[in-house]
Amino acid sequence: MFKHLFACLGLLAACLGQDPLIVLKEFNYSRLLDDDLTPQRIAALDDDRFVLLDQKTNELFVFSYNGIVHQTGGFGQGGESFSEPVDLIVHNLQIWVCDRYENAVKRFDYKLNYLGIDQIQSNEYDPFYPDLITADLFGKAHVFSRQYGQLLSMDNSIRALIDLNQYGIDGRCIIDLKTDNAGNIALLSCENEIVLFNRFGRKLSTSLVQIVDPTNIVHWTNDWIVLNSEGNIETLSGESNDVPIYENETVLDVDVQFKHLIILTDQRILVLKRS
Repeated sequence: MFKHLFACLGLLAACLGQDPLIVLKEFNYSRLLDDDLTPQRIAALDDDRFVLLDQKTNELFVFSYNGIVHQTGGFGQGGESFSEPVDLIVHNLQIWVCDRYENAVKRFDYKLNYLGIDQIQSNEYDPFYPDLITADLFGKAHVFSRQYGQLLSMDNSIRALIDLNQYGIDGRCIIDLKTDNAGNIALLSCENEIVLFNRFGRKLSTSLVQIVDPTNIVHWTNDWIVLNSEGNIETLSGESNDVPIYENETVLDVDVQFKHLIILTDQRILVLKRS
């Protein structure tokens, strides 16, 4: 049984104020992967190819209908291995993996051929210890350190673009961050707050969400949406919805591919759209 199986669409519209999410595609990766591979992070190449990161084995792989297409990684400090991979994005037709221990971003092509490494440099902290990475449509990638509460731009990482210490915000409280089409940067905090900055690092607003134990934030269909591991969704505009997952299923990560919402659970990859 689905965890969030609705009795009727009329009740859904009355309670949630929006249509349910439709599953366009489903990939049951748990049936195709070895038991020792358990991905926790996802980045979409398109709506049927996905880059998955297993932070337990340090393996990076491209997954499609038939299973693993390309694979690299493992433990180590060489070009194709990782020490502490924490996050990844698809940016400038490349796959960027943020490695916290190496204080760097490693770049790969879509076949996971190693392209190079970019060291992260800060005029205040060395190493910077990056935890999260995001990118905007203007070609800029940013890395965030929970330890120091700062966001650096990869094209000018000497000076912090955003310093949360100036606002009395503990960087260790930041759960996730993403950018929107205008380059605005949203940070999701453990205080159930969305702190929004513009692309130049100026603070715009702070908003509260009611969702319990939020884990992810993304910008999708012209709104910021927050999710938790149970599949609950809340938008910045105040609407609620649910990811159609099973009772024993947990949401691990989320990405956006044009108008589609990409969900990684502990069993499947779901490609969703609004009805």
